Amino acid sequence: MTDSATLASLSRALGPKYEVRRLIGSGGFAEVYEVWDKDLERRLAVKVLRPDVAWTSGMIERFQRETRAAARLEHPNILPIHFVGEGEGLVYYAMPFVEGSSLGDLLKRSGALPAERALAIIIPILDALDHAHKAGLIHRDIKPDNIMLDVARGRPLLVDFGIARRLDPQAGPGLTQTGLVVGTPHYMSPEQALGDPNLDRRSDIYSLGAVLFQMVTGGPPFDGDSSQQIVGKHIAEPPPAAHEINRKVPREMSDVIARCLAKQPADRYQSAAEVITALEGEKQPSVMRSRATAAQAATELMVSGATKIRMEREAERTVITRTSKPRRLGRLILAITIPLFLLGAAGFWFLRPTLVFSNNLSATVDVVFNGESRRVRPREGFSVKVPWGRPLEVSWLLQQRLGVPFGDTIVVARPRGRIALAATASPRHGAYFAPLVTNETGVTLTITVNAGLAGSRRCNCTIPPGAFRLPIGYYPLFQNSTVRAEANGRSATFRDLGPQVSAVNGTVGLQFRAGDLR
Repeated sequence: MTDSATLASLSRALGPKYEVRRLIGSGGFAEVYEVWDKDLERRLAVKVLRPDVAWTSGMIERFQRETRAAARLEHPNILPIHFVGEGEGLVYYAMPFVEGSSLGDLLKRSGALPAERALAIIIPILDALDHAHKAGLIHRDIKPDNIMLDVARGRPLLVDFGIARRLDPQAGPGLTQTGLVVGTPHYMSPEQALGDPNLDRRSDIYSLGAVLFQMVTGGPPFDGDSSQQIVGKHIAEPPPAAHEINRKVPREMSDVIARCLAKQPADRYQSAAEVITALEGEKQPSVMRSRATAAQAATELMVSGATKIRMEREAERTVITRTSKPRRLGRLILAITIPLFLLGAAGFWFLRPTLVFSNNLSATVDVVFNGESRRVRPREGFSVKVPWGRPLEVSWLLQQRLGVPFGDTIVVARPRGRIALAATASPRHGAYFAPLVTNETGVTLTITVNAGLAGSRRCNCTIPPGAFRLPIGYYPLFQNSTVRAEANGRSATFRDLGPQVSAVNGTVGLQFRAGDLR
């Protein structure tokens, strides 16, 4: 069946309430289509089992049961499944459309990530995996392409639980058979490569260790000319140490990865929660963060849309040589004047005005000064010498996909000494605030900021059940600012938020509970 024929069949299967727009991805077993939900006015991604694959009735039944089991997972870092369907010879399930790209795409563009940024992505994914394991599901195909970086909502997402296997021994033998999807060679555990039908959560931990290895080194732990070679290495060869491939990887982090990649399941961490504890251990304070802070760092990573590793500028050294021998007097003059000149130049340099810029916001800002630009992450900054005798103009701008952009321009007519400037939520022309939304209502929420006020603005986002302090961008702040959440015709509103907003970065935490919606 051609793509156009599948598109037409899917349109008929879904019915008139849905508009099938285009094919957005294709793999060995499934295709993904962008679909518009006309009733709820939202974009969906519908994954369809490829009709040209010889699926048996038992495989299709198993796929549907396992997908329905995965649909019961509720975690902010697991892409939810809205519904499962069958018709017109197609088997499919629908999930939210994700604005962003996969971790695999990011690694292809950027190569190895700094340890801190890798952790900002992997810790929320580990938490999602721990949630799935506790619910009785293993994933079986963890790889960079199955970790999405959701730009609109600012979070990493573990996807493709539709191929997961039930861990419940009472679910029946049909649900524990292998054969639907066997995994990806670069990230496959030794027991999975050997066809063990009794895989457990420790197989997922091995795969995730392989993913983390690639995140910090730029390549998977094993490679080869064929799938058979790669699988053979997973089974027989010891994995390389990440810190030996990339010297910037902390030794403690490398040791955690090595234990994840142990050949025997008993030698690995026994749960994803144990891996989180090891990564957040006190032995690694320079790069490890709390789970909430890591999630916020991941948000910044995805909203900025890039991973940039600053390269230190190497000063160009000029070597001056003379072919003729100077006279003794000349040598004496040089011996006296050169140190004096260097001392004076050093004094001139150190007495130059110094711009000290800090970013107090919870999102990245772009800073421009003296024809130079810098991108400054949250709670970070820089210090730089600026020229004498001319005005200093510093402009900063907050760029974000959600909320409103804002910034400021500061001109210092006669810069002297230390010039301390900052990006704040209260620039000269107004004030802004950044709601951090926690959703404990059990349903998906839509958000309107400053509802009922002249500056009312709907957030182009949805807040899934279980979301914790999810950032939705910055908005104009007033003393009576509001944030309203809506779902299924009911709503709940926080009012008069002005006095409650953080004076440091403009954030305010808002927790919506089930009983709040009326």
